[in-house]
Amino acid sequence: MARKKRVWYPGAIYHVMSRGNRRMEIFKDHMDYLYFLEQIISVKERFPFKIHSVCLMTNHFHMVIETEKVELWKIMQKILSVYAEEYNHRHHYTGHLYEGRYTACLIEDETYFLEASRYIHLNPVKAKMVRGPLDYEYSSYKLFVSDYDETPERKISLLMERLVDTNRVLSCFKNNPREQYRMFVEGKISHTEQEMLIQKDMKEDDMWLPW
Repeated sequence: MARKKRVWYPGAIYHVMSRGNRRMEIFKDHMDYLYFLEQIISVKERFPFKIHSVCLMTNHFHMVIETEKVELWKIMQKILSVYAEEYNHRHHYTGHLYEGRYTACLIEDETYFLEASRYIHLNPVKAKMVRGPLDYEYSSYKLFVSDYDETPERKISLLMERLVDTNRVLSCFKNNPREQYRMFVEGKISHTEQEMLIQKDMKEDDMWLPW
């Protein structure tokens, strides 16, 4: 059966997630995280696009990506294939690194756009990896709400600063946008319905880990 063609047009925005084969790790050590971010930046220089938020977990990653003149599949194919080759070489693995095709949900309204960003930045909290989103190193959250110089690992900070464009997310908040975004992500207002919808779209289970 032929695969259903993804909807694409210049300026299309997607919530993208890819997971490891059989839930295996796709990031085993700090160097893996660094190389993956560097690879996204390298592809971005060749095929211009914007990343509005990103979080690298252990066995999967999330990002909100806005395309320009190049289709999403070309961008993702380059990012994923080069990283998989390097990962298998470094860790002496063979075979498929990813479990099938990446998941991509087209975002067509501002509410879903903001909820996707919130969902991504809370992923490590919901997975019980950290207590708060600022505690997680491999996420763009610090870039939105705090001075990135404070992070212990400056290399990750520099890569995130080069990769992520915070303007569109923060422009949704009028006064003191950094603080308002922090309250949107960390506040006590329930987002259960929106989270369940995104979980379904991204095929994540109640543990916020991929199926």
